[in-house]
Amino acid sequence: MRDRAAKLQKEKERDERKQQGLERKKKSEQDKVLDVVKNRNIHIQEDPSIDIFNISSNPAGSCIKLNESDQTLTFPVVFLYPEYGQTDYIKEFHEDTKLIDQLAIMFESRAPWDEEGKYTLDRMNVYYEDQKRHELKIVPSDKTLLETLQLPGFVVQLGMPSLMIMVPNSPFAKHYLKMHATL
Repeated sequence: MRDRAAKLQKEKERDERKQQGLERKKKSEQDKVLDVVKNRNIHIQEDPSIDIFNISSNPAGSCIKLNESDQTLTFPVVFLYPEYGQTDYIKEFHEDTKLIDQLAIMFESRAPWDEEGKYTLDRMNVYYEDQKRHELKIVPSDKTLLETLQLPGFVVQLGMPSLMIMVPNSPFAKHYLKMHATL
């Protein structure tokens, strides 16, 4: 009986060491990702209560990832369409992909909520919120995701960049931009 108890105790200790090793490896990988993000001058909202690597808490079901072979990043990204209260989640948006290329894929066909057909590549603008100035700023669609994330005041919140899409000079966009400016 004593041998059995000792054997069970050793197995338990082995399993604990194994689990600790896995946790150290996971933490090391996450630290690598954060180092690359920091070195690329990308700002992430710091909140100890939020685990940006917990994919179950991310609506896109993904998190920031580092491709070890070429040291490039992919991000889950959310596109917001405030005029219609709609969103698109991109699970893995490569840092070197231009916004226009991603939008071309997303708008190959008309979105079901765009009954008027206003949201076309040549008619929409991409915006981000400058967190320092609390302003919405236009992002040129020929910028890559990396270039976008490096713009002044851009802060990645919840581990997922957020971009807004509107048709400029539409009554909604004019009103929305005006209302946002007064906040």
